[in-house]
Amino acid sequence: MSMEREGYRAKRLDEPTSELESYAREVMEEMIRQSVPPTPSNFDAYFDKLLDNKPAPFRKRILHLLELEDAGDEEHQGVLEQYLKDAFSNVKKFLQRINLLYKNLRHLEALIEKRRFEVEAIADKSALNTLLESTRKDIQTMGRIIKKEAGELKETYEATSELVHEVQDHAIHDEKYGVYKKNYLLKKLKQEEKLIGEFRHESTVMMVRANEDVLAQVTSAKVRHLILRTIARLLLKTSRRSDLIAHYDDGIFAILMRHTSLQSAKMASERLKDLVGNTNFFVGDQEIMLDVEIGIARIDLDRSTEQTIVCALEGLDIAKKSGEACGLCPQDIEI
Repeated sequence: MSMEREGYRAKRLDEPTSELESYAREVMEEMIRQSVPPTPSNFDAYFDKLLDNKPAPFRKRILHLLELEDAGDEEHQGVLEQYLKDAFSNVKKFLQRINLLYKNLRHLEALIEKRRFEVEAIADKSALNTLLESTRKDIQTMGRIIKKEAGELKETYEATSELVHEVQDHAIHDEKYGVYKKNYLLKKLKQEEKLIGEFRHESTVMMVRANEDVLAQVTSAKVRHLILRTIARLLLKTSRRSDLIAHYDDGIFAILMRHTSLQSAKMASERLKDLVGNTNFFVGDQEIMLDVEIGIARIDLDRSTEQTIVCALEGLDIAKKSGEACGLCPQDIEI
């Protein structure tokens, strides 16, 4: 790092250059005066506490900056809760329809049994025909009722099924691997771009996938899943609190590394590579050593979110060919 860059950083530490930086220092100083441990949760609490005593224009400016970080989360939660509420309502209707259908079937069963006893007691053919015609009409009436209930039951089921799919689409966690889903990753990447535009810090995206040679050693889908699941857990184990880990697609994982330069991301990739390389599996008598390929790209405001991801994916192929711990996006190497 150049002396000019070091000097710039030192100046920023001694002389806050924005209202947010000045306020953050004030919060930290107050925590120190109150002998409050400077944990993230305590800082959040004091950040909100001191803000209440600030002038309204200042609070408005600070809250606007914070909205850049939190934008969309409450809206997403509200949409998801509404889907769940509607789904539960439909499930209730579904059960009610099943109950009515069951009662009507029981009624039809009792009706047929009643008519059977009546038939056994009739000797006159004319009276028998009258009874049969009456039974036919009763069955037709019950048939129409049951058909209507079955139709409404089908509609409720289809509506509930659609809501369940909507919930799955809006869910942010991937239960298969225990990390976030792709849709949440893309949302947070776009949000991070706005934050970078406001605060001018550096952030990167890291793509991780299992080495193809490792996967080629196993034919069992269950073992393959176990390998990918283990990689996901190792990513969670080595990540920072501020990192966001998601399953991008087809066994490829992505990490949004906030406030992380390319150089820092490269160092993190080396640690991850070593950790994974020291993890092994036994399939029967066969020992399988894990290995991953890693691609890295910086979040550049001059390209779209999708282009940044493609750039990081290119880094995967570069890492595979070079055998290095990671591959850097070619565009970033030029920069």
